[in-house]
Amino acid sequence: MLSPEKILDEFASVCTACGLCVEACPIVSETQLKNAAPEDVMDEVLELFRHGKIGELARTRIYSCLFCNACVSACPFELNCGFTFGTAKGLLRQLGDPPPRGVAGIMDWGRTRLEEAIPSFRARLSDPAKLITYPGENPRPVRTILYATCFGLMQGQALYTTLKIMERIDPEVRVFGGYDWCCGELQFLGGRPADARRQFERLVEGLNAFSPDEVVIFCPTCKMTFDHHKPRTPWSWSFITDYLAARLDRLGPFGEINTSVTLHDSCHFVRGVEPAGDSPRKILAAIPGVRLHEVKNNMENTLCCGSYAITGTGRPGYQFRNRRLEQAKDTGTDLLALYCPGCHVTLEGGAAQMGLTVISVLSLLGRSMGLEIEPEEHPS
Repeated sequence: MLSPEKILDEFASVCTACGLCVEACPIVSETQLKNAAPEDVMDEVLELFRHGKIGELARTRIYSCLFCNACVSACPFELNCGFTFGTAKGLLRQLGDPPPRGVAGIMDWGRTRLEEAIPSFRARLSDPAKLITYPGENPRPVRTILYATCFGLMQGQALYTTLKIMERIDPEVRVFGGYDWCCGELQFLGGRPADARRQFERLVEGLNAFSPDEVVIFCPTCKMTFDHHKPRTPWSWSFITDYLAARLDRLGPFGEINTSVTLHDSCHFVRGVEPAGDSPRKILAAIPGVRLHEVKNNMENTLCCGSYAITGTGRPGYQFRNRRLEQAKDTGTDLLALYCPGCHVTLEGGAAQMGLTVISVLSLLGRSMGLEIEPEEHPS
């Protein structure tokens, strides 16, 4: 793994400040960067990386970055601004530049939310030992692990339904997660790239303790993190919709759900290190009665949910999120399906104001299998 300093040095040595990434960035129109020449924006970014000079254009570029990877294909050198700008938050911190409140508080927010979510999720389980938040000494080997991720535990109903679905494939599957087992995303988002790298290494060690055959990842951002670092492990990893879509013949028959939905694609899935996108659609297509109305920007052209920019910029991020929700509303459906727990957290609040109901693709699959339990039926 490259050090944070090496990541910034390599970017600065290759980038020519052509500004094509700024032109391709979908959130620029919501920020002060819309009035700046793209070349000037990137010149300031390079001044920061090379000489430690902080400019307001560079600062806005870094903190408004959606980490949606839309700029990668626009760059002549396929530089990844998301990974680089996330790393640059650490440089700004080192230079004494105070981070935005959302960035500074993201780890405390994550810990608080998980402290609330974990007891609630465990209470849903008939066997509380199904959820592992610490390996302990000499843990029993587990063939299949559902890696819950931070945001996954915050979406307890969808995670619970997913566990029940996976038990049809491997009855001994167990859920692993908690604040101590973040993939490093919270640290990275909080401008602590070195901590993020150490956190990912800790996670891999924690998973190794169970000697699994396969780790199924509940969050596309965590899947992208694994694909980015490519740890050498004796076990394989996959994203949950890919895992289930490849095993639909073992899950049916499926009951009819007579409804129309639109689908929000996660940018970290369809434009990740190893882009994908078909499996959520295969799952929806397998459910009788579900009619999919594609949103304007879908698959590799998806619009991000806006979570990174909300944390870094506040209002521009929320405006961007609402742009995405308006696209969903324009499909004429009232049900917004998705498969990313982070997107779920980000979109759910704004969706209600627009008359949209957000639901996980996995919850729909579970409902068609007679497995999904309504929230009020779960034990408190």
